[in-house]
Amino acid sequence: MLKEFKDYTPTEIGLWLTAQGLGQFAEKFQEEGVDGDLLLSLSSDDLKNDLGLSNIQTKKVLKNVEFSRDLGSSAGTGGEEAEALRRRVDDLQAEKDASAAEADGLREKLKDRDDELRALRDELNKREEEAASLREELEGMKSAAAVVVEAEPEPAAPPKPAQAAPPSHSPHANRRRGPGVVGGAARGAAGGAVKGAIVGAILPGMDAGDGASAGAAVGAFSGGVGGLRGRRARRFG
Repeated sequence: MLKEFKDYTPTEIGLWLTAQGLGQFAEKFQEEGVDGDLLLSLSSDDLKNDLGLSNIQTKKVLKNVEFSRDLGSSAGTGGEEAEALRRRVDDLQAEKDASAAEADGLREKLKDRDDELRALRDELNKREEEAASLREELEGMKSAAAVVVEAEPEPAAPPKPAQAAPPSHSPHANRRRGPGVVGGAARGAAGGAVKGAIVGAILPGMDAGDGASAGAAVGAFSGGVGGLRGRRARRFG
């Protein structure tokens, strides 16, 4: 930081005169005790009459006095401004570092959210594939049940009751008669409708009505097959 001109000592004033090519007056100024503050108050007459300068030398000294005074003042103000600018730069750098750290944290959080979203999408795709597979399986079972029900002949009219036969000691005499084909189909349809309605309510893309229809068809098929087997067993047993 430059020293202000008013704070120059007589020795420094002598050096200042020497730098201007007026070193022959340095000793005189020092003898008179002319420092920077005093030199600022001297007039052209004081320089000429008391210190022996010529008109040209006087103009030169006064011009350089004004320049040195302004230079010292602007240097002092500039130093304060420069210090303020340095503090502002330091503050901006600190804000930049804090913003960079915050941005890094946000990037890490976004990465974690992307990983979670990717895992959820994979799980959703897996569930959709499972639901599609179950729907295909239910449709296949429904179609198979419909084919079997259409192929099953209508039951014949029951024969007229015959005269009661004497009690038989056959081992099959006390065997309980199971439901026939129609009865088994009816029971299976009822149970299958309940189960199908529950499945349809759970699976995405289906409703309870679709599930009940598919379940009834599958249950009718299973019940009809069971009744047919029971009838054959009784016939050939």
